[in-house]
Amino acid sequence: MFIYVDTAEENLAKPFLTLYGLEGDKPTVTAFDTSKGTKYLLEADINEKNLKEFSLSLLDGTLPPYFRSEPVPQEKGLVEKVVGRTFDSSVLQSPHNVLLEAHAPWCVDCEAISKNIEKLAKHFSGLDNLKFARIDASVNEHPKLQVNNYPTLLLYPAEDKTNPIKLSKKLSLKDMARFIKEKLQISDVEIKEKLQTPEIETVAAADNVKDEL
Repeated sequence: MFIYVDTAEENLAKPFLTLYGLEGDKPTVTAFDTSKGTKYLLEADINEKNLKEFSLSLLDGTLPPYFRSEPVPQEKGLVEKVVGRTFDSSVLQSPHNVLLEAHAPWCVDCEAISKNIEKLAKHFSGLDNLKFARIDASVNEHPKLQVNNYPTLLLYPAEDKTNPIKLSKKLSLKDMARFIKEKLQISDVEIKEKLQTPEIETVAAADNVKDEL
């Protein structure tokens, strides 16, 4: 089935553009497999040759699916910004243990969690085998990243990136630090006094997914 969408009709075009993370400033060819929920995008120039190759690859099942991604960031901070295109290299293929925060800009609870992640990143900055990362999962996608609610905290152990450990959002900053220390068997890092103060915020958010803790 073929569908033509006029991007001048904003109410009609916006759902399609949002689904692919696209702007409506140029013609675009996409495909959607309703049985798998998989998206495809023709990223080459739109011409007869490319359209034919795109369609044939779609029909024979060799067309790679499309996942939304922000532009690749040029700078890396204490908490590394991860996008869809860098998820493999920054998380799955990284030799480090990676604590990933998946957030969304409209998430009410994310701000407090983000502040705690930044404090943890600063506290553990002397460790070579641990890095902290953050991804806006509302505009970045990856087949190995499934986020059902925000914020989501996932620890990817260096020895097994296929089974990330989910942290409870109810943990205090002190408990997060203790969890990291125990899971990574960090015996030479002393938990600083500022991580043990009772004033540290905790975030209690509804979460239907069973946490590891």
